[in-house]
Amino acid sequence: METADPSHPHAPTARAVCNVTGSAKNTPPAQTDLASAVRGAMEPGLPQDARDGSRDRALDRARGLDPREDAADTHSADRAERPQEEAATPALSSADAVPTPAGPWASRWSRLAHGLGIAPTTPVAVALSGGADSVYLLHLLARSEPRPKVLAVHVDHRLRGEESHEDAAFCARLCAKLGIPFARRVAEIDPRGGDVEARAREARYKALAAEASASGISVLLTGHHENDAVETLLMRWMRGSDLGGLAGLRREAVLGKARSAGQDGSPGMRVLRPLMGMRREEVRSALRREQLEWRDDSSNGASQFSRNRVRNEVLPQIEDSCGQEGVENFFEFARAIESFEDELADRTGHIQWRSVAHEAARRSASMPELGGTIDRPDLEALSAPLLRRALGRLIGEGTGKRPTRALLSELGDAIEEGRTLRVDVHEGWTVQLRSDALHLTPPTASLLPAGGQPAEGSSAPIAGPGLVLGIAGAVQLDDGRSITAELAPEGAELAADDPTAVEIDGEGIVELKVRFARPGDRFQAKGAPGHKPVRRFLGEAGIPREERGLVPVVLADEEVVWVAGVAVSERRSVTQGTRRRIRLSLDGARGQSGR
Repeated sequence: METADPSHPHAPTARAVCNVTGSAKNTPPAQTDLASAVRGAMEPGLPQDARDGSRDRALDRARGLDPREDAADTHSADRAERPQEEAATPALSSADAVPTPAGPWASRWSRLAHGLGIAPTTPVAVALSGGADSVYLLHLLARSEPRPKVLAVHVDHRLRGEESHEDAAFCARLCAKLGIPFARRVAEIDPRGGDVEARAREARYKALAAEASASGISVLLTGHHENDAVETLLMRWMRGSDLGGLAGLRREAVLGKARSAGQDGSPGMRVLRPLMGMRREEVRSALRREQLEWRDDSSNGASQFSRNRVRNEVLPQIEDSCGQEGVENFFEFARAIESFEDELADRTGHIQWRSVAHEAARRSASMPELGGTIDRPDLEALSAPLLRRALGRLIGEGTGKRPTRALLSELGDAIEEGRTLRVDVHEGWTVQLRSDALHLTPPTASLLPAGGQPAEGSSAPIAGPGLVLGIAGAVQLDDGRSITAELAPEGAELAADDPTAVEIDGEGIVELKVRFARPGDRFQAKGAPGHKPVRRFLGEAGIPREERGLVPVVLADEEVVWVAGVAVSERRSVTQGTRRRIRLSLDGARGQSGR
């Protein structure tokens, strides 16, 4: 776990490096009791006497960390100096490979960012504790395409002595390997004072915000997930809370609201929690599949923290009422639930959103990677409980908000009964269940260029008569894509099979036009038995109706000869006997193959 909920603090925890390559479970039995059900409110720590400052500095220097920690006193992080990035970030060696974006990890951050209301390239700071949640979040950002500017910040409260240093060293090594700038902040807390959790939370967020602001970053990410939200709700319920508190953890909070209206006029630091659509074991399952390490809690025994009081005070009361067997049954039940959670996460974690069909045809490279497609057979192979669990995770990750139970039930029933379905999720997101796949489509406005209009009807940038495309020539679309035309040299080999770079029979063609499809346009794709409306063709190709107006078409004398990024026409297909070939290409598009 990383930083605490601004409303309800939790203290740092002792952790031990967890080797995840050979185990399906990563929490020791001591953590599988009732207290685990309330971890989100505040994590335990094991206070220890502060180490001598000179020894701390020596340990830091040995690990390549910033040694200037004595800027923070034993009660506050106000005087903590900002570590210099070049000092705080270990140098990369030839053995430290920066990850190459690949697979579903490359697009997950783009989807999560949109759900948070920020661009995927927005600079962000990550509260990096070394725990599974923040490590997972950091890997998503490191593998993202495009990759945003990222600063990882680790806050050390010095409550656990050597283990605190080990946490910082682990985080520094991880960031060096991923090629991400790393900063360590010391916000020392005196364990002898009252309400350690509240003081740690306040100092931690103050340090995180200061480090981010000093780097010109106004967005702070934490690794809180759905379990944290539920657990925080339980803790607040036991403590007593008004309706606002019972809302639990929120996806977004703002630090510094008071200052924003005060002297400096700053807007405050946005705290965003992108993993709120996921559960703890889904996060850990994803790390295990990639054989990625994290730091796990090693101590849950400090009774002065609320989470541990559940174990040390609530459970004894259960024993008084039900006997020792009642307590043992609680532990067994908790262990069974955790094991079951592990299994469920592992059995559905392989199902991920794929890039949308014919992505280049409808989106420019500058557009966010939103929505996706999942093969229906992958979902049909799941039992009903696993299916609804997987759908909840997928839609939550794809849209930034977990769907309602009613929607999951409706969608799950349709999959099981072999029906097709189209349903609104929330805020313009739609899910379309077809006979072969499940499609997630974002709000149309999210796919427009800045200040643009939907490419539909009279408002479309190239609706109407279209743009003239000379031979040779090029036209620029409003979203940044371009279409070019040129004559292929005589005797040149036929173009490779690439829907974004094609050749057509140019016999008799003097000029071409580019526009978006409109009612009445018909098209016969290469190899198809006959003509059909272009919009119907696009629908059968897996492009939802919300995005069909973003697909450009190329015409010769009002005949559609190429649906850009999808297919050429049958009549204009090139053969070995074609004497005049025109090469057409769609450039600046998302997902197109390199040329």
